Formats: sequence, C-alpha cells, structure tokens
Amino acid sequence: MAIHYNDGRQTPVKSRDIRICHFYLDWLGINKNIRPEGINRQDAGNCHHAVNQLINQYYPDKEQQNRLMAEMNTACDENILPAEHFDWLEHDERAAFWLWGYLYTVGDLTLGISSSRDARYDENWYQYLHLSKSPASHQERMQLLFNFFDWIIIPAPPVNHLKSQVMDRLKDQWKNIYSKPVPLKWLPVEEEAVLWAWNSLKSLQEERNAPTGGLSFMLSLPGLSTWFTPLNHSERNLALRAAIDLWDDAPDTKRLFLLNLNKAWNQQKLRQSRTDKKALNTYLKNETKMRLDFMAERSGVRISDMLETLINDHYRKTCGGE
Repeated sequence: MAIHYNDGRQTPVKSRDIRICHFYLDWLGINKNIRPEGINRQDAGNCHHAVNQLINQYYPDKEQQNRLMAEMNTACDENILPAEHFDWLEHDERAAFWLWGYLYTVGDLTLGISSSRDARYDENWYQYLHLSKSPASHQERMQLLFNFFDWIIIPAPPVNHLKSQVMDRLKDQWKNIYSKPVPLKWLPVEEEAVLWAWNSLKSLQEERNAPTGGLSFMLSLPGLSTWFTPLNHSERNLALRAAIDLWDDAPDTKRLFLLNLNKAWNQQKLRQSRTDKKALNTYLKNETKMRLDFMAERSGVRISDMLETLINDHYRKTCGGE
C-alpha cells in the first residue's frame, strides 16, 4: 500500500534507512542540481521526509517520478552496500582498524576505484572525502568505513557492483593477514609494555620515512605510527597491532624488527627479574653438586631457588632470622 502525505502526495521513497536516504539526497544534488537546505542529516525521519518532499516538488508528474525513481534505485543498488557486507568488520575491532588504516593510505588504482575528477594528484579517495584521520573508537572507525563506501558515487547504469567486488577483495586481503601468526602475541597488554613497543615501532617507522635524498622512501607507505596518535591505552594497543598488520612493504625489515623487539623485551624482563639479586660464583665438590641438582629436581625448582631455600632455612634455624 502506498504511503501518502496529508496533502495527497505520494511517498516515492519507501525506505527509511538513513544511508539510503542520504544517498538519494546526494544523488539529487550531483545529478539533478537539487540541493536542499536545513536538513538534519543525523535524523533518519528528517532525511526520509526531505527526499520525498524534493521528489514531489521537482517531479510532480507520476510518470517522471517513476522514471526518476528507477534511475535512483539503480544507482543506489550500485553504490550502497547492504549492511551485512560490513559484518566482518563490525564484530572484529582488529579487522576494522586494519581496513580503516589501509583506506587512509592506499592509492585509488590499487584499491580499484577510479579517482574523482576533482581530486588533487596526491589525494586518494579517503583524503578527497575529507574523512577523519583520528577516530578514537571502534564505533567511529565503523562509521568512517560506511561513509567511505557510501560517499563515493559510481555512475550507473551499467550496474557492475564494483564496490561489492572491492569489498570482497579487501576481505580476502584480511583473511590472508589473519591466517598469519598473531603479531606481538608475546607482549603483555599492560600500558607500560604497549607504550614501550609503540614508541619502538614509531622510532623505526619515522626513521624509514625520513627523506634520504634517494627515491627509496617514496616506494613505501608511511607507517601508521608516524601519522596516528592513539587517544588512550586501549586505542594504542589496537593501533600497535594494526600498524603491524598494515606493514607489508618490507617483510624482511618487519621480521627483523619483531625479532629484535622480542629479544629486547626478554632482556628487559631478565633485568627486572634480577633486581635485588647478586651473582654467586663458587665451586662445589662434584658429590655436593649432584646432591644439589637432585634436591632441586625433586622439589621442582631451579638450582638458584634451591640454594636460596637451603640458606634461608639454615639462617632461620641458627640465627633466628625472619
């Protein structure tokens, strides 16, 4: 059954989905030079009312209106990906962070969507759309991902579902990354450890991105740590993993960095474990050493722990110490 306004005008746009209503409003502005003012674009009901009002105002003839709606529906089918296409991102903060960082830096040719005619030569789609480079939560990144795909308008017909193909390729890229070992699995999620690793990565990536007089620095994308500043510990923890996920232009350098980072962390832990400890360099008779080894093995402790236990026990018994 058709929905009607009180004045008898029909409601050509039935969907109240705010993304679809936004698209129709933008499409009318770009293709028909119909640009309404005073619309609260954050409110789905307001957008729905506005787009129907415009269509009735500029296309009162029913036949014209039907042709317009057929054209708009075709364009919408090409440009607005169903929400389920984003489910793999909605439920995975790591995947969403990776894709957001990838879209921020990737060239349009690599992405597979032709650049806007109005874009500068050094702008990709993300920059041309003036999308934020400092989202502070998973929800903000998801909104940016929806906006990125919604705001690029691909002419239709013909309908070839280009955005759907691009999204499928991106999902396959993520599957390939996800199939590899989890980056920094050994690193605790404590704030001090994450901050230490982030600063280590930032130092390396800033050094790699610094101009050297040659062209080598131009062949790689700037590392995430050089242009993104996390708002808090939780965001830094996500950003650290995303920076590793996005780092695919120099696998040998990446592998060496992770190796050295792990080594440095283990050395740091070892130094911390030796705090308030002194090295003991002495000799024991072979038989005594064998007995010490036996006692340590039987107690399930290290030799150093066994020695501490024996000394402290003897001290308490003979000297009355605590």
